[in-house]
Amino acid sequence: MDELLQKPQLISSINYANWGIGLTLLVIFTLIFQYLFRNFALVASNRRLFASHFLYYSISIFLIITTIKSSLALSLGLVGALSIIRFRTAIKEPEQIIFLLGLTAISIALAAEQFLLSSFSVILFAIISIIRNRRYAKHDLLTQDFLIVHFKYANSTQSLIQSLLAISGIAQLTNYENQAGNYRILFQLENAEISVIQAVESLLQENQITDATVKISQSFA
Repeated sequence: MDELLQKPQLISSINYANWGIGLTLLVIFTLIFQYLFRNFALVASNRRLFASHFLYYSISIFLIITTIKSSLALSLGLVGALSIIRFRTAIKEPEQIIFLLGLTAISIALAAEQFLLSSFSVILFAIISIIRNRRYAKHDLLTQDFLIVHFKYANSTQSLIQSLLAISGIAQLTNYENQAGNYRILFQLENAEISVIQAVESLLQENQITDATVKISQSFA
């Protein structure tokens, strides 16, 4: 029994002080990723809902890497176990995958006790996200933006939506919500000019909708 206990693969090599530091940094960095995604990501999905999963995801990766990094047997067993996992809902937007990949890289780096490298990577990721967001915000044409329309309407909105889609610059309907006659509709813009807001407001007035709110956003909030 003593000989078995002396085998390196059976003895935990985890440095719990570094593990605690890594976990603390991981929580901080994940909160930074959440802030960046909610405020600077150019996606049409619900940013707050998607970002709320970041902490679970990063901690899971961190714990997996911490557990298997000192055991080749566990590493091989995990590869076989994870090969049967399938996501039921596909991630459709590339920027969502980019943020998840960044979180994966940071989690692995912290589990490997690469604190300086992970810190530098988070700073670089944040700078790139902010610069990219500001760059698209300065474009004359609205290419990666979304038009959000709020209004109350008692009649059918099918013909109204078709009329809105006919306006130049509005590419497609992205999101549709109706709560007791309170509509919230999201359209994706493609090479639209800022005058698209005036065109939408004029169309709404023609349909006797006077309390509408029309705004342009870089993502669906």
